[in-house]
Amino acid sequence: MRPIDIEVIDDFVSPSYLKELQEAVNPNSLSLWSFQGSQSGQQFREGNIEDFGFSIPLCTANQPDIFSNTTISTFIRPLVYLMKDYAEADSIVRCRLDLTLFHSKKYIHPPHIDAPIKHVATIVYLNDTDGDTVIYDKKGEYGETYSNMKIKETIAPKAGRMLLFDGSYVHTGHSPSKHQTRILLNTVLS
Repeated sequence: MRPIDIEVIDDFVSPSYLKELQEAVNPNSLSLWSFQGSQSGQQFREGNIEDFGFSIPLCTANQPDIFSNTTISTFIRPLVYLMKDYAEADSIVRCRLDLTLFHSKKYIHPPHIDAPIKHVATIVYLNDTDGDTVIYDKKGEYGETYSNMKIKETIAPKAGRMLLFDGSYVHTGHSPSKHQTRILLNTVLS
């Protein structure tokens, strides 16, 4: 894996493929979305009642590099391989589609680390929306609880934009407050 701090690449996904991806993951036509009580990968806590969303697992940490046998997984796999090659990674640790919904007041999900191993976290935004991704100036460990950190960088969602960053940075995202949905592809590479 090549050294990556934070990189943002606009138009990483070609316009034609992006259009097809947007149609493929449309929550109105795809019944594969599963409810998640915590979109940040933490245990659901009553105090974080707004930390919910939906996801579609494509490749899980239990079986790295093995994609689920679904049409949507097969369709998205070439994009994941492009991301893997771009990062010069050896393995796809986890890959999922994430969907967060409108909150009338800005809601920021709990800060977290995606995996317990050295990794690059990647996000490909699939729709134009709000709900920025926030990367803090602190590096941490998987499973810890974080608070009172300074923001290192804030990245706005833009359809086709790819964000890669050192996975040891504590990070999080906002749910959209001006749009109905925020849809992205979240992948952990090592």
